[in-house]
Amino acid sequence: MTMRYRRRHRTGITAATAAFVVAVGAVVTSGLALAHPIEPSQHTVNVVPSPPPTYSSSDTQAAKAAACSAWDRAARSTARASRASAEAIEQSWTSPESRAALATEKRTGMAAVSYLRTQMSDATPASTAIPLHGWMAANIDMLHALNMRHWDEAARELKRGNELIDVITFECGLR
Repeated sequence: MTMRYRRRHRTGITAATAAFVVAVGAVVTSGLALAHPIEPSQHTVNVVPSPPPTYSSSDTQAAKAAACSAWDRAARSTARASRASAEAIEQSWTSPESRAALATEKRTGMAAVSYLRTQMSDATPASTAIPLHGWMAANIDMLHALNMRHWDEAARELKRGNELIDVITFECGLR
């Protein structure tokens, strides 16, 4: 019996040769890309912002009335909560009643500001919206100062908010 041996055929390309060919191809392609860069596309779309919305006088009056009514409710609720906490604090700073009253004042202040924000719209005239936003900012800053126990800063913010009350009541035609 005769055994036949199969002879392996070599294709003539080794893995190293194939890698070298691929590397040369990459170098040539990169060189061509650098020599002939692609021109960027031309700007063809002009983006123009839409004009600000316009509101009729009845829209602005309705927005002003809603914002003023909401501010009146918010200001009255915060004033009641402030009075209650001031009365409780007169008795004792550390009593459970005074602590509860202060916590209620803070919650009421945040709820009032949140409510007022929901009642204001883009149609609210700037002459009304600007002092209302200032009043809300002063209240938020005062509540933050109270939480941080920065009493002088809280007093300044309270004064800033109180100074806006006359402006807002005049603008809203209240009292």
